[in-house]
Amino acid sequence: MQVGVALSPRKITRFADFVFPPLESDHRDMEATEATSMPSVQARRLARAVAHRLPVLSWLPAYNFRRDFYYDFAGGSTIALICLVQTLAHAAIATTKVIQGPYCAFVPPLVYAMLGTSPHASISSGAIAAILLADQLQLWHDEDERTELASLLALISGGWLVALGLCRAAFLVRFLSRSLISGFVTGGAVLVLVGQLKNLLGLLNARHAIGFVDQVRAIYGALPDTHILGAVWGVAMVALLQLMMVQKNRLLAEFKKKPANHGSWMMPLLIASEMKELVVVVLSIAFSYTTSIDGEPRLPVVGDIPSGLPGFMPAWQYPTSKLVLATPLRVKEFCMGGFLVALTSFLTTFAAAKKQATEHGYHIDASQEMFALGMAGVCGSFYGSFSPSGSLSRTSLAAEVGVKTQMSGLMKLVVVGGSLQFFTGVIYYLPKATLAAIILRSIWQLVDFQLPRTLWKSWRPYTEGGMKRDFIVWWIAFLLTVFQGVFWGIGTAVGVSLLLIAHDAAVPRVVKLGRIESLGNIWRDKEVWPEGKTYPGILVLEFRGPLSFASADHFREEVEEKRLLEDQENKIDVIVLPFGSVHDLDKTAIEMLRELLTEWKKLNIACVIADAKSRVRLLLEEHFAEGADPLLDQPAFMISLEDAILLAQMAASQKQRKATLPVESRTGGRGECEPLLCDEECGCDEGHLEGQLCNLSRSEIPHN
Repeated sequence: MQVGVALSPRKITRFADFVFPPLESDHRDMEATEATSMPSVQARRLARAVAHRLPVLSWLPAYNFRRDFYYDFAGGSTIALICLVQTLAHAAIATTKVIQGPYCAFVPPLVYAMLGTSPHASISSGAIAAILLADQLQLWHDEDERTELASLLALISGGWLVALGLCRAAFLVRFLSRSLISGFVTGGAVLVLVGQLKNLLGLLNARHAIGFVDQVRAIYGALPDTHILGAVWGVAMVALLQLMMVQKNRLLAEFKKKPANHGSWMMPLLIASEMKELVVVVLSIAFSYTTSIDGEPRLPVVGDIPSGLPGFMPAWQYPTSKLVLATPLRVKEFCMGGFLVALTSFLTTFAAAKKQATEHGYHIDASQEMFALGMAGVCGSFYGSFSPSGSLSRTSLAAEVGVKTQMSGLMKLVVVGGSLQFFTGVIYYLPKATLAAIILRSIWQLVDFQLPRTLWKSWRPYTEGGMKRDFIVWWIAFLLTVFQGVFWGIGTAVGVSLLLIAHDAAVPRVVKLGRIESLGNIWRDKEVWPEGKTYPGILVLEFRGPLSFASADHFREEVEEKRLLEDQENKIDVIVLPFGSVHDLDKTAIEMLRELLTEWKKLNIACVIADAKSRVRLLLEEHFAEGADPLLDQPAFMISLEDAILLAQMAASQKQRKATLPVESRTGGRGECEPLLCDEECGCDEGHLEGQLCNLSRSEIPHN
């Protein structure tokens, strides 16, 4: 008998199925039509490809000025003012010149507005990207050198994102788990908090330090030089920011309770709370200016900032960049560092944009977003920017203030450009303690010790739903980031995560199943459900993972170990293998199964495979169900676990019955049929399960 009958070629059984062959004249007409239409088809394909890479060609021609411009202008201007302040703080986190922060809010938003697919994503600088930049630049003591190299890193990380976006490799960010990101962000936040203490306390003479321990020592050694007025003002600004944050939450709660009935004073106060960083900067500049003596501020201030728009300068033309590019070791370090900056900046940007896309019901293309952010970084590097990034808070605010399209990015260009051209002199009086206060207040939100506490509560065996792995990955990322740097923190945590994935793929669990009658006769792991029922002579083993070259030997060892262990108490006649979790088979796995099934056949042990799907089922039919002596002689492969158990019960009962018969009667009599290998003329009653399975084996099985 041949099992697993393939679909026969389609035959013409009706006149309606017949189609006359085309005439020679029809061929000539078709060729002429194809020749004339080919250029237009290629033109349409080219137009679609260009429109895909330049979304501005889709939304700008359909832009409704009457309906959307006001919201884009007002919302974009609001976001631009907040960006202007936040980028100053992010530049301080990155340990570059303060002016480099606003440069991130000039060219990159314009490029993203033309290439990005999210109308709400706010592209400029980001705290997480700034943390990574500071880690990569910590070996350079001079601020000018760090500023130049930050633009080089923007070029490298942007190049990585452009290449990955063109290759549609956005899936790479999936290797950055929630535990890993939380651990390294918390560690980086701790580094930033410690690093900003010298600005908060006004420690002007504190030496340049590398690493967490060295920074603590440097700050401790400079404590006698604390600027009292600067420290008091910085602490006061932290308290004011916290107060405004609390006030914002209360106002939002009131608006939800009474959306139409609220005081006229509440909306201006809510706007001020939303723009709390700008309010604090204005107050600080006014205080610093009014308390200055003969034009000299009494607080440590940002100082002179070059006015005007950023000039064009290739990142590799800076003197420091030339020195780095001439050193192969530094080039390798910068390429690896740029790759980490690229992945993490894209992850934060895409996560914020995806959240708004889900809430507002539109689609964003992950690969195009990666390409757009990369081009924003590459183009921005020519105008003095460091690596741009999105922001969850700014992106959420863009939706709240009513931004409609990417036109808001152009408003950011106007506001930031005007500020750089005309108001940089005002920033001279901005106290460093105020910048430190803004950083400390915003960075503190990134500190996430709640996740490890939650994971600690789940510290129990893996089979009982434990999360030990996530807990370990979090602490690896956190501790190595704090004490060895961000590169080591992320790199090691990613390596450990990949090893855990490889371990799961190489050594999946093989469990013995039992029937749980109290739950509707479903089959579950006997180790977890010891009350599960089993049947004499039948062993049900489920392989919970992929079956490939990596796991083939493990599969064989585990199955044989459990078979031998079970055989000591209950002689095994049939082994049932549910393959619902096996999504693919390779050549190594097929040969391993061939050897295993051959060995079982010699031991007079039958095997039934259930729940095999699609490609796996086709491979099993091709390699084990064909030929004169098939290794798998079940009548069909599209059977559920319940059907497989019934089939196994019949096989086990007949084997036990044949074992009690005299030798001469075991091969005689045509009335005895093998349940797993049934001849078409065996005479089985189709009313019984044996006959139904025989009938099933003779029918054509459609491929799913």
